[in-house]
Order: sequence, then structure tokens, then C-alpha cells
Amino acid sequence: MIRIYSPASSANLGPGFDCLGIAFDIYNQFDVELSEKDILVNMEDRFNNEDNLFLKAYRFGCEAIGVQDHIKVTFDCHVPVSRGLGSSAAFIVPGIKAASALHNNALSDDEIFQLASKMEGHPDNIAPCFFGGLTASMQQRDGTYLTTVYPVSPRYHFYVCIPDFEVDTKEARRQLPDYYPRSTVVSNTSKAIFVIQSLQNGAMDWLIEASQDKVHEPYRQPLITGFNEMKAFMNQKKEGVFLISGSGSTCLFITDQDLIYPEQITIDGHLWKIQKVRPSRSGTYAMEV
Repeated sequence: MIRIYSPASSANLGPGFDCLGIAFDIYNQFDVELSEKDILVNMEDRFNNEDNLFLKAYRFGCEAIGVQDHIKVTFDCHVPVSRGLGSSAAFIVPGIKAASALHNNALSDDEIFQLASKMEGHPDNIAPCFFGGLTASMQQRDGTYLTTVYPVSPRYHFYVCIPDFEVDTKEARRQLPDYYPRSTVVSNTSKAIFVIQSLQNGAMDWLIEASQDKVHEPYRQPLITGFNEMKAFMNQKKEGVFLISGSGSTCLFITDQDLIYPEQITIDGHLWKIQKVRPSRSGTYAMEV
């Protein structure tokens, strides 16, 4: 039996729309082994079927290898679904990883990354989920993806604020304009560069300035009930950076002080869970058990 761990991830980080991401130490665990038929253990009913994303990813990986078989998977999942913490990546990456691991590690790391990015449609969550850490990704001229991993300064403290409601990713995409002024493009490009730099060197003042996005956050904030109130609550002890994680509904708070917050708070009738997290350096990994 092989055990696979995959972490949560937060994409965009403000101005790094669809290209920046960071992995956090909230993990899904999958115990996998070959079987005579597909068996999904400890999976809620709505996902216990042929459309299960882990199972589809496993089959996608097997197709790339050139094999066809069945798998038994026991799920122990802690990455919340449809909350902007990369739940789909945390199923796709380990699913393809399982196909490789159960067939003599038939796929290279780059092949797993490319297959997972293709299945997801973009690498912003796939890259940190697979490689760990802070990642920047782009699509190359031949259609494949390139990513690089950066260190994160130990000066920072990260908190995820997870509300009790979802934001539909497709709806969040529909909120965005089809075109942007040149000034917006220039602003976001320069700020994304400084987000990467400031997360590495611990320059909190840089991060506060650089995280001010103009491409997606202004259009998605209305989808997150209580966004401004939650931002004010998190900033009351120390000014930090309050961002939409992916397309939401989770928000990410970054500060340079170790602060104590309640485990949950109610805003506008919705319960928000506040959880301190740390960057995951390992990404997705497997071991024999």
C-alpha cells in the first residue's frame, strides 16, 4: 500500500493572477493499492462515484502510462472543498502521482506536473500543491508549463479565514472584465514581481503595497459576504495583507507578527474559521506503508 499526502494551496496572492501560488500545511491523505474494482473508502456520497476527481486523475495518469486497472483508495481529507484552497489540485496531483507510484514510478516529476496542469487547465494551484513552497508558473510557447519555486521568509505568519459558504469558481470568473486598461496591466505586473521579492526577503512594507490587486479582487469581493468586516477584524491587531485565496471564499491574512485570534467568528450571520498555517515545503509526496 502507498500513502500519498497533498497540501492545500492559495493561488494569485493578490496581483499574481493565475500564476502565483503557495502551499500550506493542510493535507489530504490517500492510502492507495491496486484492486479488482474501483473502491472509494471514507468518501462522502456526492463524490463516491465515477466522477470522483482523484479517480479521474488516476485514470488520466494510467492512460499516459499505457495501463488500465482499478484502485482502492481510502480518503482522509482536510482541504476544504470549493473554498479557494486548491481542493481540486489536492485531488488531481495525488491521483496522477498514485498512477505513477503503483506502476514503478513510470512518470517523471515534470510529466506528473504537466498532466495535472493539463487536467486542471492552469498551474497556479497545481504547482504549489505538487512542488511545495511559493511558486510562479507560466505557459510556454509549445503549450507546456514552466514553474519555479521560491523560499518564503520565516518572518511571515499566515492565517486562512474560511467561511461557511462557497464561491462558485465559474461565477467568480464571470465577474471579471474581458479587457483591462494598459495602466492596470502595468500595475499588476510590477506588483506581482514585488510580491515574490517581499515574500522572500520579509519586507512587510513592500508586501502591503505590492498586494493591492486591480485585476480580480475588486470584482470578486462582492461575492464574499462580510469580506470588508473580516478584513477589518484581522487587521485590528496588526496591519497585514488580507487577500482572496484563489477565487474564494477563503481569505488569506499575512502579517509579520505571531498573533492570537479566536478559532471562529460570526460575521453577517456566517461563521468564519480562523486557522494559522505554515508554508508546506514538501508539496505532494508518497511513501510505502
